Amino acid sequence: NNELTSIPEAIGRLQKLYRLDADGNKLSTLPDGVGKLQKLTHLHIYDNQLTELPQTVCSLSNLEVLAVHNNTLSTLPPGVEKLQKLTKLFIFENQLTKLPPGVCSLSNLEVLEANNNNLSALPPGVEKLQKMKILRIHANQLTEVPPGVCSLSNLEVLLVGPNPIRRLPDDVTRLTRLKTLSVPGCQFDEFPRQVL
Repeated sequence: NNELTSIPEAIGRLQKLYRLDADGNKLSTLPDGVGKLQKLTHLHIYDNQLTELPQTVCSLSNLEVLAVHNNTLSTLPPGVEKLQKLTKLFIFENQLTKLPPGVCSLSNLEVLEANNNNLSALPPGVEKLQKMKILRIHANQLTEVPPGVCSLSNLEVLLVGPNPIRRLPDDVTRLTRLKTLSVPGCQFDEFPRQVL
């Protein structure tokens, strides 16, 4: 928590760096040099003023945690599917209107927190995220929970409300490991009988 407004391009020379915490600053951009930090496993750049991420972030092949929440991102860079070791993606409290399809190719993803954005849908292929345990998609503009969510057999936490959702998929009962289902502020015609 400083007043940093930039990170020097030379950060890419720190080849042994495995964790970069630059949260709580006033960063509006990240240098492309961040993509040279090939040992990086944790990138925490939340609580800043970022409007975009450099595409080079997607070349961080050892990245396990990407925390970019509470910025002003309107999109994620193309190539996010290259982050195959990613287990946690925190992108809540941004201005995202959609997620790239590549997010659904992150086969090791266990936590996706995409709440408090402007998402109207999730990308196709969400059922491929078989290691997913926590999915927070509340406070968006979603009108449905994609049926593919019901195939996430390891899901323990599902937060979907508030959203203008009128019903839950019938197959929500397949989520046998689900411990928390939060649906406040949804626009159900009737309370979902399948969860009773």
